[in-house]
Amino acid sequence: MNIKWIGKYDGHNLPVVEVKTDTKSLPEVTARSAVILLPILLIFALFVYCKSVFLGGVAFSRAIWMIGILIALLFFPVHELLHAICFPAGSDVFLFYTMQGLGATCITPMSRNRFIFVNLFPSMILGLVPLTLFMVIPRTYTFLSITLCVFSLIHIGGSCGDYLNILHSLKLPKNAAIQISGAKVYWK
Repeated sequence: MNIKWIGKYDGHNLPVVEVKTDTKSLPEVTARSAVILLPILLIFALFVYCKSVFLGGVAFSRAIWMIGILIALLFFPVHELLHAICFPAGSDVFLFYTMQGLGATCITPMSRNRFIFVNLFPSMILGLVPLTLFMVIPRTYTFLSITLCVFSLIHIGGSCGDYLNILHSLKLPKNAAIQISGAKVYWK
């Protein structure tokens, strides 16, 4: 993996490759796509409810929530690096930022399943692992419990664009090849 920093994405500076005419593009992930946050938040709330009712309760502190948010935000570069390590070996991975946050892209073709894994991996590591730890840590460990809860919420919620890519990819044939070019994702 060769990481290259693009800087601010201006709508035209992502790497582009020639795609064949018989390829189709996946639907774009836009700000309106954030509607997927609703079921994510409901599922997350269900976990918190289950912990509060069945697993000894949930601690709350506004100050620790703020610390948890800050720690989670500091880990967004790690989120993008986790995407980067999942791209095919030897690929050029391009990192950039927008008003919405950081991003990673790669123009090396990959299988549909690898594309799904690329999108899922950071959420598993930075979202599901902390959520699992939050569920098993007693509420008496207030700082750790709240920090893990917030950290998990931010990284699971912040992956909504990744989840949409996964949902679109699951509709493709299993042997589909994925090619990213510019801001679009193509498949054949």
